[in-house]
Amino acid sequence: MKRWEMPSYFKNLLLLSTIIGVFPVLLLGYQSFHLSNAILKEELTSSNQLILHQNKEKIEALLKNIDTLTTQVITAPVTTSSISMDTVMKLPFQYEHQDIFERLMYALVQIQVYEFGIQDVNLISYKQNWIVDSGAIYPMENRTTVDSHDLYLHQLHKKLLTYREQERPSTWQVSLDENSLAVLQLIKHIPLHSIEPSGTLIVNIPITELQKHLNSDVYNSQLVIADTNGLVIASRHGPVSGSNIQESPFYNQLVDSRGESGSFVYMKDYLFQYDRSLYNNWTYMSITPLDLLMSKANQIKLYTILSVGILILLVLFVAYMFSHRLYLPISRMYRFIQPEPKNMINNELYYIDKHLKELTHSKSKLVTEVERLHQQAKEFFVFKLLIGEVKSDLIQEQLEHYKFAGDWISWNVISFQIDFWEDTPYSETDRKLLQYAALNIVEELVPNAIRLVPIIQNESIVVVMGESVDTNAPLHVTAYQQSLEIQSSIQQYLKLKVSAGISRQYNNWILAPLAYQESLDALIYRTRLGSNVIVCIDEVEPKSPNSYRFPKEREALLIDALKNGEEEQANGQLHEILKELLSNQMNHYEHQQYIQRLFNHLTGIVLDAGDALHEVFNKDTFSLDFVYRIHQLEQLEGWFSQSVISPLAQWSKDRLQKQDINITQMMLQEIEQHFDQDLSIEQFAAQLHYHPSYISRVFKKDTGINFTDYLTQYRIEIAKKWLQNSNLKVSEIAEKLRYSTSSNFIRNFKKVVQMTPSQYRDQLR
Repeated sequence: MKRWEMPSYFKNLLLLSTIIGVFPVLLLGYQSFHLSNAILKEELTSSNQLILHQNKEKIEALLKNIDTLTTQVITAPVTTSSISMDTVMKLPFQYEHQDIFERLMYALVQIQVYEFGIQDVNLISYKQNWIVDSGAIYPMENRTTVDSHDLYLHQLHKKLLTYREQERPSTWQVSLDENSLAVLQLIKHIPLHSIEPSGTLIVNIPITELQKHLNSDVYNSQLVIADTNGLVIASRHGPVSGSNIQESPFYNQLVDSRGESGSFVYMKDYLFQYDRSLYNNWTYMSITPLDLLMSKANQIKLYTILSVGILILLVLFVAYMFSHRLYLPISRMYRFIQPEPKNMINNELYYIDKHLKELTHSKSKLVTEVERLHQQAKEFFVFKLLIGEVKSDLIQEQLEHYKFAGDWISWNVISFQIDFWEDTPYSETDRKLLQYAALNIVEELVPNAIRLVPIIQNESIVVVMGESVDTNAPLHVTAYQQSLEIQSSIQQYLKLKVSAGISRQYNNWILAPLAYQESLDALIYRTRLGSNVIVCIDEVEPKSPNSYRFPKEREALLIDALKNGEEEQANGQLHEILKELLSNQMNHYEHQQYIQRLFNHLTGIVLDAGDALHEVFNKDTFSLDFVYRIHQLEQLEGWFSQSVISPLAQWSKDRLQKQDINITQMMLQEIEQHFDQDLSIEQFAAQLHYHPSYISRVFKKDTGINFTDYLTQYRIEIAKKWLQNSNLKVSEIAEKLRYSTSSNFIRNFKKVVQMTPSQYRDQLR
């Protein structure tokens, strides 16, 4: 155990003591911090709410003063003769009323108090169609647009006309001036409560002047003033004036809030405070990030953590000393039994019991492992013995070491192979598992005294079987009977057909590789004997094997049928050849050579014709390892028919069809060029190296008539042209067209044209 590692029981004691001492300290620190934090948050919230309320009172006082001053101007007489503002709105802007309009302008100037930050005052008369802007009166009736100022006046006049439809006689709203800057406008009708006002007075205050009256808190929170529609009137560190906050995440919660003022937290990161105005229904808002709001709480947190940390260190020290005192007796007992280092982290109280159980389990496991390794060593020895990798001077020593073949006088090798998997309920993935199942059957049925350890080698289950002096039955009889019993049991329990190959008997272990190869060679004879057989090499490969003559005549008939594309006839010849080959007594090497010879002769047809093999056969066709393992006539014949005969027959048919077309075209060309010479089927057959009947059959198939009739018709057509375009005599034409006499020509001409050559010439002339 490393010095810094704690024993488990001591660690549990220390952990329990620590939890008992530390938990109250942590709880106390947690409660203290959160209580202080809540008090600080409440104080800061109240402070922000107070500042927000002060801003509201300040802005409202400013707006009320402007509203009161404007109302006084509207309701007070314009002149000393008690002419009201409503009366002035009905006067046309003419020279005779100059004094009244001068008094009007003086009254409007009184509204523009510097402290209020009023930018300009606009006035419009709806009845007389004149406006006041920048301290001047402009009649708008039939006013033409001469310069940019006239254009501005028209735009202002159009904008002021829209205020006539205002339902409320007095209202505040945000608009844009001629420089596209946001201004706050006080709009009042003249007279104040008239349904059809005669004019409207507009007081323009820049938003920047309004923002000057907004005071921020110590956290520079966002201060926003918005109307009932969410339109921003003014702000500080917030959205621009004229924008809308209805899409903001806090707006819906603000609308749902009740009361004149209040606060809430949204998005878990911001403190939102509001104060609604009863004067104009504006809402004054303050948005403060909580991390800024609670920044002063960090100092309290630091002091709390420091205090709790000191207390925890003190608790840990006391817990360690207390746990060590309790653990000391257990530690002495634990170290006395000296546990393994890897187990010292386990619970000491359970270690002794666990240690005893592990010892018992380890002993059982070790015995099992030794037996398994010993069995593997036996199998490995048998494997090396069969492949000849055990030195001759060590063989007997190894046999005695593994208690094999104590008094054997002779032995042989038996190889078992599963015949085929195609018609079984098993998949390819089950093959290995089934081989081991079959191996277990062999081990159960063959007594240990007469065998070495059976092994699986490639696709075979191999067992070396021997006989001693006191054995009742000869070895070959015992081997056959054991093979028969194994074969029957595998078929009964595994539903598989297996074949066995038995080697010759030997008494020298140096010949073990030869015996193993003989057992495999015996299995190859399943090609002729079929499946589920027991084959002794002595029976299939006697010392003087019978001579066998390959059926060349049938092979020639097979090749001839393939060249003519006659697949059915070719398959019949193939069946006879393979049947005769498999029924003959020969060793498997000769059998493979004859199969290879037949395959080479058949595929050589393509090479002799000058074509490439890959254009006719699949590339897998030339791997004959699979063919050599086939042990049934039907399978071998099926492979040859599908992989060799069928592609060759189709290739021959395609090739013959192309040749037929070439033959006919060549013959037609010869007739056109040499119609005045002696032509015959025999002549073309000799030239093309084909039988005359085949040439005649191809020509008739392509042209629809036989060669003689076609030649006669072509010569008659030539004769008709000469009769029409030349002065040749009939006898001269007959001679040129290779007729023996003129009468023969005339008779053939009349047979085709239904008139004599002379009549044909006279008819044309």
